[in-house]
Amino acid sequence: MPQRTQASDVEEDGENSEVTPPQSYKSTGSAITVAMVSVALGFACCENLMYVFVYSPAPSLGVEITTLVARSFFPVHPLCAAIQSIGVCKRDLEGERKTGIGRIISPAVLLHGAFDFVLMVFAYYQQVHKIEAGEDDDAPEDAAAVVEEDEDIAEELPSLLCASVFVMLGYAYYVCQSRAQTRRLVAMDDTLRDQNSTLL
Repeated sequence: MPQRTQASDVEEDGENSEVTPPQSYKSTGSAITVAMVSVALGFACCENLMYVFVYSPAPSLGVEITTLVARSFFPVHPLCAAIQSIGVCKRDLEGERKTGIGRIISPAVLLHGAFDFVLMVFAYYQQVHKIEAGEDDDAPEDAAAVVEEDEDIAEELPSLLCASVFVMLGYAYYVCQSRAQTRRLVAMDDTLRDQNSTLL
């Protein structure tokens, strides 16, 4: 367990000695989580704007709004950053030196990878189904036979449900780990407070 500076926190001022309390472990852990989630939100915002304005299939306001709303329902990047912050706090605040970069990022990599894998598998099977039905967008067709069709939400529903399941699992994992870590950090703060009170 890393020790906070105690003796140097005591300032002699004539007859009075004053203890300046260090920042608590719990508030430091919260600050680490907020900082990491903020960076992830910035990245997710940039990625969403790229998907809306660059990668949208048809440049129309309706498609752009639909893409933005669909991507906003799944906050995978901030959730992965919050999960990683647990590992960072475990290493830097709780003093677990065996918690390396691999242990910090592996839960987030598994969550994001599983989320992307599910979406790609459903998109692949949807494209295969279109090719077998002769509705492939890239297949050469007569210009008179080209008809604009809106994507049916029923085709997208299974992939959205599976993606939602992975987001909920990630959220449940984060809540459980975060609560356990908060209890450990509060216990460390209590121990430090007891040590400081014995010095006075």
